[in-house]
Parts: sequence; structure tokens; C-alpha cells
Amino acid sequence: MFIIASIAYAISIFIDVFAYHLKLNIHDNNNVRYLFSLINIFQFSARAFVLIFIPIMAYYTETVKDKNIVWEITLLSHLFVVVFLLPLYSNKFSQGFSINIIKILNIIFGKSKKISFEKLEQIKPRETNAINKSKFNKFYFFSFTFISGFMFSYSITFLYYLSFSYPQKALTLTSYSQILNMIGVLLLVLLIDPRIMSSIDKGEGSEEIKLLTTSRIIVHITLVIILFLIR
Repeated sequence: MFIIASIAYAISIFIDVFAYHLKLNIHDNNNVRYLFSLINIFQFSARAFVLIFIPIMAYYTETVKDKNIVWEITLLSHLFVVVFLLPLYSNKFSQGFSINIIKILNIIFGKSKKISFEKLEQIKPRETNAINKSKFNKFYFFSFTFISGFMFSYSITFLYYLSFSYPQKALTLTSYSQILNMIGVLLLVLLIDPRIMSSIDKGEGSEEIKLLTTSRIIVHITLVIILFLIR
């Protein structure tokens, strides 16, 4: 069962990241809002996998009370995330999987509505200010994506392992985890998402999404290192 928890968590992170690959890869000027509604459904499904992860972790923490198993689940969760995200560096995989996902969602929710898949290369890039592509702005963007991903993943996965060290502080740990989670989500919504969507609207965005994917991988490698340090 602990393998299921690890895979479920990894899938949830994969969906969150891949949703931006969908927004980058899938274009149809005649069905813009409809496509985004399908992508939103796909992105929201990540929460379902988190809801699989949380009860299993709670069970091993409070009922089984096995600190080693909880540590192993947490470790596997982060390792699976890295493995799942690595294929996204392949444009062929990203584009092919994007089309298949939209086709499936279209059959389920849109009754096979006809969609014309327009490639990003067909969209004429708009002129952009050179300062937007400066190394400073890339570092700025990467830093916020890293912080956002770190806070979100740390708050969800480390809560259970840390509760063994602070058994009388369960509510306090939960409160802190919610605060970290909220900060991570706010950074994503206020600073990261607008930057990515703005770039996609200009016929760009691949660079930002690669930075997002890379930051998420580094986040989970960092969390693996932290796990070994605190064991």
C-alpha cells in the first residue's frame, strides 16, 4: 500500500507540472476556452491523487506508527517524482502525450468535439522586450518556482515524518504545513502562472516551462537529501 501512496503523490506533481505542458502544446483558436476547461479538469485531478496519499500516510503514522515506513514512503514519493518528470524534457513525449490526454478528455467530457491541434510553431511570435529574457529574470523566475515547489512538497510530505519527533505538536505542525502550502500556492498563482501564460500568449513559453520542470526536479532531489540528513 505504501507504494501506492508514493506513486499517487508523484502522479499529482506530474499532473501539476504537465498541465503547463498541455497549455504550451495544445492550441486551437476556435476552442480556446473549451480547451482550457479540459486542462483545468486534468489539473484538478491532481488533488484526487493527493487524497490517496494523505490517508495512507496518516494510517502508517497514527495506526501502524512505523517511523521507518513513513520515511521510506516519503523517500519513494520524491524519487518517483523525479523519474516521472524526466521524460518531460523530451518534446516528442510532451507533445504526443498532450494530444492523447486532450483526446481522452474530449471524448469523456466533450462528446468527441472536433479539435484542430495547432502547433506552437504555427503561432507567430510577438515582439518582446529584451529585458524579459535577461539572465536576471530567468534566475528570478527559477527561484520563485523552486521556493513554491519546495514549500508545497515539504508541507505535504514531511508533516508525517516530523510528527514522530513532535508527537504532542500535531496540530501545530498541521498549522505550519498549511501556512507553507498557502505560500507555495500564492507564489504559483501570483508570480509563476502569469509569467508562463504571458509567454505562451506570445508564441513562446517553452523556456519558462523547462525552468519550471527543472526546478521541480531539483526541489525533490533537495528533499531527498534533507530526508537522509534528518533521519
